[in-house]
Amino acid sequence: AVVSTQSGHYGRDPRVIGAGIGRTGTNSLNEALSVLGHRKVYKFKDAISFERRRNWASILEAKEKDVLMEALKKELEGYDATTDTPCSFYVKEILEINPSAKVILTVRDSAEVWAESYAETINSPSAKHMRKTMFQEFFVPFLIKRAGVVGAELDDPKTDLKKVYEGWIARVKAKILPEQLLVFNVKEGWSPLCEFLDVPVPDVPFPHVNHREDTKKMIARAASSQ
Repeated sequence: AVVSTQSGHYGRDPRVIGAGIGRTGTNSLNEALSVLGHRKVYKFKDAISFERRRNWASILEAKEKDVLMEALKKELEGYDATTDTPCSFYVKEILEINPSAKVILTVRDSAEVWAESYAETINSPSAKHMRKTMFQEFFVPFLIKRAGVVGAELDDPKTDLKKVYEGWIARVKAKILPEQLLVFNVKEGWSPLCEFLDVPVPDVPFPHVNHREDTKKMIARAASSQ
């Protein structure tokens, strides 16, 4: 069901919710929102920081709605916006925190492009190894929740990543009112983003970060340092 903008009662943060999954330009969106004046944008790196991993474990493992919502509200308090997973697992719930928030679904040119990028980076052998050996208090519940949200185990080589991507987009579109949702490819630059957020276009280039080759090198360095 589409989320109503009248049902929330858990608070008023954040104002912008990123609904994209990894390798859809979430880091570029993060940087762009910062340029546009969002002082604190929640990203994946925040979730795996030492002081936050355990709270995320309680969110990811929560069985009761009130427990989940209070933990999520506490985690996101003071943040102007969210991007990437694990926050994008909880778009519906974050909208209950602030029903007037705007949702941005970052996408790639095609499911094939995303699947190739995901396979070479987040699903690379080095990245899978890291998930099995690092930050287990976070990654164990994270992977269980991710599989439940997308309907497949992404680390399984038999999983059809293209179907996962297409299903994710369809589910977000089904949940969010059209006037509250921007489907956004970061290649489009400032214009659609600024129009959606009702802010002027800044006089600086749109940020494009976390390119595939850079990400592969970063993962390889992190894996080799273990």
